[in-house]
Amino acid sequence: MKRSLVHTLPPEVIEALNALLIQKSFTDYSGIVEWLAERGFVISRSSVYRHGKELEAEFEEAMADARRSRALARAAREAGGEEDGALLAAASEIMQDNLLRVSLKLKDGDDPAETAKTLATLSRAFADVGRFDIARQKWQQETRTKIEALEKQSGKGGTTLDAKTLQAVKEALYG
Repeated sequence: MKRSLVHTLPPEVIEALNALLIQKSFTDYSGIVEWLAERGFVISRSSVYRHGKELEAEFEEAMADARRSRALARAAREAGGEEDGALLAAASEIMQDNLLRVSLKLKDGDDPAETAKTLATLSRAFADVGRFDIARQKWQQETRTKIEALEKQSGKGGTTLDAKTLQAVKEALYG
């Protein structure tokens, strides 16, 4: 597949072009072509349009992820208690989804060495997210076990924890 002329622009021009596309809500491609021409870059309207459509799709996907993250955070805050771990689990899942999306996009890469380097970085990121998730699950289980032990001791008269104190401990641990 032929590489778009937009991708041959200097990075700072691509950044400015992307900002302009977002600012203009992915419209006025003729005006954007004129803007590029004023800067000495002659690129067809169709090339800019194709680039804009790709950027718009990525932008919408990122915005959807942000909306999902905010909704998950809100739901976790409202649920409270043991559901606090739900936010961390959701964040881990979103990160894994994003890493997978990036790695799938790499298959179209032009430079095999750069693609290999990026895949190695992504693999480390996947491993980090996995370790974080395992540590989170372990922490949740340990916390649950400690609270259950306190509840049992309180019920058997071993420790003099009243229901109010036990609730305060739970709130301190779970938020």
